[in-house]
Amino acid sequence: MDLSPRHRLPFSLPGSWPACAEALLAQGAPWLQDGQTGEGLLGLPGGPVLASRWTGRAWETRLGDLRLPGSPWQALESALPEGPGPWVGAATCELACDEAGLPRQDLPPGTLGQHWTALRQALHLQDGQAELWSWEEPPPDPDLWRGRLGAIGERAEAVAAPALDLRPRWEEATHLAAVERIRERILAGDFYVANLCVPFDGAFSGSPAAFAQSAFLRARPPFGALLDLGGRHLLCLSMERLLARRGDRLWSQPIKGSVPLTGEAEADRRAGETLAADPKERAEHTMIVDLVRNDLGRVARTGSVAVSRPMAVEPYPTVQHLVSTVEAQARPGLGLAALLRSVLPGGSVTGAPKHAVCTHLAQAEAAPRGFYCGALGWIGPHGDLDLALPIRTAQIAEGHLTYWTGGGITRRSEATREWAELFLKTRALLG
Repeated sequence: MDLSPRHRLPFSLPGSWPACAEALLAQGAPWLQDGQTGEGLLGLPGGPVLASRWTGRAWETRLGDLRLPGSPWQALESALPEGPGPWVGAATCELACDEAGLPRQDLPPGTLGQHWTALRQALHLQDGQAELWSWEEPPPDPDLWRGRLGAIGERAEAVAAPALDLRPRWEEATHLAAVERIRERILAGDFYVANLCVPFDGAFSGSPAAFAQSAFLRARPPFGALLDLGGRHLLCLSMERLLARRGDRLWSQPIKGSVPLTGEAEADRRAGETLAADPKERAEHTMIVDLVRNDLGRVARTGSVAVSRPMAVEPYPTVQHLVSTVEAQARPGLGLAALLRSVLPGGSVTGAPKHAVCTHLAQAEAAPRGFYCGALGWIGPHGDLDLALPIRTAQIAEGHLTYWTGGGITRRSEATREWAELFLKTRALLG
């Protein structure tokens, strides 16, 4: 995590990592976790919070008690200097649609659209070694952190995650019909590919922190996160980078195409080769890469957009995916609001062309997606950022968990195969 803290001090944890993490999470700390490297970052709770809510007519954004002018992305851009360090949080698919001028489902007044917390200090852990990070003066006080952690037991492992019984919100016949309707519209020339998504629901009891620790160990997501959004927890197990920026370098890593990972080396090798050669998967992936190239091209220097790593087969604990890397150089003076407006919502979870697809999905899907398929990660005070596409993401509130899954539909899609893929993608959460 290239977050460039001003201070980095070694810190001796007063107990096991699971116990320390749970103590801070109980106080509302935002948690980012790279399951590939084991690197974790827990922010010190209590930093400034920026949030946007739907009033029924428009989005209203507040920084604490202060109402900010402009659209949500403009308000976020204007607030970045208020945090000496990065802002950690997430935004919904529906807010992104509004910013991009795309159709979306109706929302009830009070719906949360984005929630970002400015970090001033954080606890960083990698390879069993902890550090205190700070983006402000004076340097972090270890005694303050020990006080926040409180009395920590020597529990060696995370608490077992609660058992979940997730049920899709609609039946197989409904999904098959929805897939066929998209295929009909593709054959009619209305669009090329559409990403159809379905919410799964279940009762949830226990600790979101313990559940997250168990899920991170099992799924090892590159873009893991547990965020407290004020009465709602967002658990992200994503492997897809939506958008990153370092200076004038921009890049995105869209995912399209998947097969199960069994753990049998030879069988998985053959499955990966079959995935990479599958005409349906290649066509779907190519269309999404072209869409991402177009999105970045709107805010890039002319001629700078390139696919640097096309259609790589990448394995994760439960699945293999086709992943491409699309890079570009930002045009001079590119601000955060314009950048987010050009890329969000992500092409791999909408389809092409975006406006036609979003018009159809706003009528076809079972509910608004919320933070699923929006954006999640960190944004630095000067505009550098690393945002995941929150797929494999659960929204937990009031004893209820909602977990969406979906897949890209093309003219070659088989409806029964698309239904089975929904359940494959629940394995990241359920094991």
